[in-house]
Amino acid sequence: MKKYDEHLIDRSVLFVESYFETERKSKIVTKDGVFYSRDSVVTLIDKACMMFASTYEGRVKATRHNLKQHKKTTLLISEDGLAAYPTKSPNDPGCVWIFNHHYRLETIAPNRTRILFDEFNVSTEVNVSIGILQKQRSRMYEMIYYYSNVRERNSQ
Repeated sequence: MKKYDEHLIDRSVLFVESYFETERKSKIVTKDGVFYSRDSVVTLIDKACMMFASTYEGRVKATRHNLKQHKKTTLLISEDGLAAYPTKSPNDPGCVWIFNHHYRLETIAPNRTRILFDEFNVSTEVNVSIGILQKQRSRMYEMIYYYSNVRERNSQ
């Protein structure tokens, strides 16, 4: 079992989920392997947001205000496009945070979907419908596009 630098939610992360075994609270799946943390998923994401001068709560509040995403709010973690979305309410222990990498979806059952990151030979199964994942991915890219336009306007 590998140890993980708890301050590095970065571009290598594919997804993060709750993990309840001994002292570990999170499982971080990256391009480079699987790591575990004693911090909760939201705490890890909050630490990543703080590396870019904000907080998890601040990023959620901004997206809710600007894009009217009030449930399962997508999250821009850093201005360079590091983003993720929750599969369920972040308070739900079954919530998985999916980061913005290329993946494909396969339906297993009406409320169970496999997410395949083919490039990295990684997959996971989540207890939500393929429709919810498609909607969340679309909302995440809408958010990334919105903030990239804001940055572009402000840099001129």
